[in-house]
Amino acid sequence: MERIVAAALADSSAFALLADLCDTAGSRLNGSEGQRRAVAWALDRLRAGGLDGVRAEPVMVPHWVRGRESCTLLEPYEQPLTLLGLGGSVGTPPGGIAAEVLAVRDFDELEARAAEAAGRLVLFDPPWEGYGKTVQYRGRGAVAAARHGAVGCLIRSVTDRSLATPHTGIMRYDKGDTIPRIPAAALSVEDAALLTRLARRGPVRVRLEMGAAQLPDAPSANVVADLTGRELPDEIVLAGAHLDSWDAGSGAHDDGAGCAIVMEAAFLLKRLGLAPRRTLRVVLFADEEMTQQGGRGYARDHAGELPRHRAALECDSGGFAPAGFTVQADSATVARFAALAAPLAPLGADAVTPGGGGVDISFLADAGVPLIGHRVHGERYFDVHHSPADTLDKVDPADLQRNVAAVAALLWLIAEAP
Repeated sequence: MERIVAAALADSSAFALLADLCDTAGSRLNGSEGQRRAVAWALDRLRAGGLDGVRAEPVMVPHWVRGRESCTLLEPYEQPLTLLGLGGSVGTPPGGIAAEVLAVRDFDELEARAAEAAGRLVLFDPPWEGYGKTVQYRGRGAVAAARHGAVGCLIRSVTDRSLATPHTGIMRYDKGDTIPRIPAAALSVEDAALLTRLARRGPVRVRLEMGAAQLPDAPSANVVADLTGRELPDEIVLAGAHLDSWDAGSGAHDDGAGCAIVMEAAFLLKRLGLAPRRTLRVVLFADEEMTQQGGRGYARDHAGELPRHRAALECDSGGFAPAGFTVQADSATVARFAALAAPLAPLGADAVTPGGGGVDISFLADAGVPLIGHRVHGERYFDVHHSPADTLDKVDPADLQRNVAAVAALLWLIAEAP
């Protein structure tokens, strides 16, 4: 383990790998040319790294396109606003929608003012209370607004801090046909606050134009490669990240960093001539950002060998300084992984607590696979998450290497454990 950590800290390959992904593929939205470039890139790099059985396992993914979009303040004065349409949203009619804004803090205020919503664009401007709570307005805001007759939905971007940068992400419509599907977009924090203040003074009108459309599902793939085990090759320790990203920025933290970490962890062991007892499998999942068809497809396609998956680890929390791991398993298994991670204290990666493993590997839980989530000090993660600011310059190469050291060492220890 000490040899693995020392080699990882002395090697800057992970950042070069991440730079290559970001610059070669760019953004990697489902169905896009960037996504296709990323799959080809991953296959090429995994083969060049000397891993075994490198392959693309096909999956079909949703194909949503953004199109041209804009939002303009019309009254009390004219001014362009900064926005990103939410993934999965319908578009507006040609020429857009010009309507008065109903600015509300949360779902409770919308219900209290439901009679005012018909024919308006509802703006949700909630305070930041952490991603897990605030993201509900992105996911459910359009349905709540449409239920009361709104013609569109705007939300404050799901972030604490902003420099006039909007943040996108997936939204959901009601599965039935009883609630109209209205267009939905995220405004920058600053513009959402402006509209809220103006609405307290008097009428506010905006024009929302969105060319978004949902196209037929598109072909994509999970990219899979193995570092074959020397004694128990049929037993698998999985290390995963997701290859897709939103079309804003280049997905450097979400989840390019995770891809670079798990790939480089396997490459590092290969360069050191270390073949673990069990097979270490790298999986770069498709479609984490929308409907998780990659994770679902892997669980379906590998159902017969899931009982031989001894653990699955996912890196999807960015490339900031390592903070440890969460484990989704029984208490005895959590304690066992905590003991394995204890020597990672010098890296700051020894904290092991109960918690989720990750969205893509969550579909392995029913087969009894222990799930491990890689964690970082991500206090600034949501400054760039799903935004044009999620670019390579936000990633510290030294932090990335410490994550490679921690992940590679833990994977080795798990793959070697009796």
